[in-house]
Order: sequence, then C-alpha cells, then structure tokens
Amino acid sequence: MTDLGLLGPENTFHDLARKRFLPHLSFAYFQNFETIFKALKEGQIKQALVALRNSHSGQVGNNLETIRQRGLQLIEEFELPVNLCLGSLKPNTIKSIRKVFSHPMAIKETTHFFSKYSHIKFIASSSTAGAIDELKNSRDSQAAVISSKEALESQGLLIIAGGIQDEKHNTTTFGLIRA
Repeated sequence: MTDLGLLGPENTFHDLARKRFLPHLSFAYFQNFETIFKALKEGQIKQALVALRNSHSGQVGNNLETIRQRGLQLIEEFELPVNLCLGSLKPNTIKSIRKVFSHPMAIKETTHFFSKYSHIKFIASSSTAGAIDELKNSRDSQAAVISSKEALESQGLLIIAGGIQDEKHNTTTFGLIRA
C-alpha cells in the first residue's frame, strides 16, 4: 500500500509540500480531490495530503467539509509559501499574452496582477502543474501559464514574471489526513 496520495502531476504545490514536509513517504499522484478521497476510503493509500485553505483566497474547494462528512481524520497541517510565476513556451511579454492556463485558485490569487491586462482570457485547469501540459498541447505561442517556478523550470518554460500573487506572503495550508 502506498503511504500518501496527493494531487499531481509532479511539481504541483501539493507535490512541493510533499517534498518539503513528507519526503520520506512513498506516494501516488491523483488527478483530483475526489479520487484521492475515494482511494483513502478504499484503503489504496494510507494517508492523503490535500490543500485546505489559502491565506489570500480562503478555503480550497470543499475539502474541509468533505473531510468532516466522510469521517476522515486530520492528523497534521503544513503551511507552504506560494510564489506564483507566469511562464510561456516562447519569449513573450505580458502584453503579447492572450490566454493563460492555471488552477482556479492561482487565477484568483493573481487578480490584481492581471487587472491591467483585460485582453487575457483565463482557462481553468485541474492543477497549476497540469496547466503546463495544457499549454504545451495548445501550441499557442501567445499563451502562458501560472505555476510554480519549480514546475516551469522543470518543463523548460520561460519565466515572464515572478511573484505575481496578490499577497506577497501568500501561503497554502495542507492537511495530512487518514481514514
């Protein structure tokens, strides 16, 4: 049995939290929170690491409610600083970007930064790191992604801007849970 389930792919903020706080555990990536909760209840994983709340944007989905409703146990909480960056496949400026892929929370956490750029369309993704795959698949030279510096660099993307989160000391609280 795998020790830990978390939202993937590699270099999501969930994965960055795992690397920082729980590097010794075996792990498996899941595509969404529902499949993580299901795997936990079915005994496929011993524990799960899920985002609970963000210091700027509030609760992450209905994760806290789901934990309570399903009788899961919150064992420990970890707070991870969140530094959001804008990256693209091609050399771009913020003015040349027409479309941005990212997780809805990251989009919400960068509202002020993008307020001067009304020409940009936002595309919601299942995770900040998963948004990189969507960007690559789109092959749109005027598209970008909001993600972590680690995820952008690991995928060979160019960083257009760093520290674009509205709250400079933005953090996400992750919960370690078990059935």
